[in-house]
Amino acid sequence: MKVKNKEIIAFKKKLEKAGIKGLALDIDETLSFTIGLMVQRLIDEVGNPENLTALEIAKKYKHTDNIPYWQNDLAKKIIYDINCSDETMRDLPLIENAKEVVNKINKIIPIVAYITVRSEYIRNGTQFWLDKHGFPKAELINRPFGVERKDGNKWKAGVLEDLYPQIIGIVDDNPGLVDFLSKDYKGTVYMYDNKETKRNDIKVIPCGTWDDVEKEIIGDRDL
Repeated sequence: MKVKNKEIIAFKKKLEKAGIKGLALDIDETLSFTIGLMVQRLIDEVGNPENLTALEIAKKYKHTDNIPYWQNDLAKKIIYDINCSDETMRDLPLIENAKEVVNKINKIIPIVAYITVRSEYIRNGTQFWLDKHGFPKAELINRPFGVERKDGNKWKAGVLEDLYPQIIGIVDDNPGLVDFLSKDYKGTVYMYDNKETKRNDIKVIPCGTWDDVEKEIIGDRDL
């Protein structure tokens, strides 16, 4: 899904003119523990067949799309309502060490964008959360109106390809993203909270923790 919209083109030209190259960051499950809030809400309102804690469910499935017993209409509505709530986005918990490591990385390679499948509807709440927690100032690129959530990874992959080489890679937790990157993509995907990757034809580096992300980036200065 090549994006090539006016905003993306203008942003890339702005970076080119300034001679800036840097990294992008995902937000949900990379910087913010969004699924934790969703899972607790689903436990309270839909039920908990496995009788696991919210944290145990989040670790086991990583994304709500992977939880088999919460694919009914009620669960989907709860997830949709959370994803569309600007107020909810303001109070999400942080992923451990994310803020500290991101600000260290920013001193080595600038963070130039946050690219998220969150809807444009919740831009204000997302920006508020990033500012509240002291993340680096950077362009916020939300999934635009007209792109459905189910197409989010496809859309994001297109944005990354369009913005390369000004954006030289991304830290992201979702393996689904790399499925949509072409074999010609030259950037680097640091797969946070992952131990392996299905792709060996592009540069995908699994990183279990944020400390691992930091080590990989420090050791990869020729990005």
